[in-house]
Amino acid sequence: MYRYLAVLCCVWSFAVFAGHHENDMHVMNGWVKEPLPGVDATAVYLSMHNPRHEADRLVSVSTDLAKVSEIHEMLMVDNVMKMRRLDSGIVIAPDQLVRLEPGGLHIMLFDLNKSFKVGETYTVVLDFERAGKMRVPVTVKAAGGADHHHH
Repeated sequence: MYRYLAVLCCVWSFAVFAGHHENDMHVMNGWVKEPLPGVDATAVYLSMHNPRHEADRLVSVSTDLAKVSEIHEMLMVDNVMKMRRLDSGIVIAPDQLVRLEPGGLHIMLFDLNKSFKVGETYTVVLDFERAGKMRVPVTVKAAGGADHHHH
């Protein structure tokens, strides 16, 4: 009887933990800024944590929300805030947390395919060099306020 229970417990624990991989990239707090009226672009923000013992790189982003999805950064050039595309992606070192946030690293969506509604959740696909593709939920937040910046 006890042998049967032990086998059942082992099978149950394998079933419960089979989908979880300790080395998967952790992506959290995804959100997309509600586009301003008349603007055909918006930005996606999120946090990525690399639990691996080797660096990984976010190489591209795709989504049905827009025709063009690009990885960008904001930087100060001659006292002017500029935005530039990062063709080489974003490197995430071992055990590093990288935040994509207003005024810094972010994902730009251009030529939007739909109208966004505050509170709705959509999906973007992040493609990592090592971790592969990950589908990530992003929730629409209202434009404006302290985190608002122009592109």
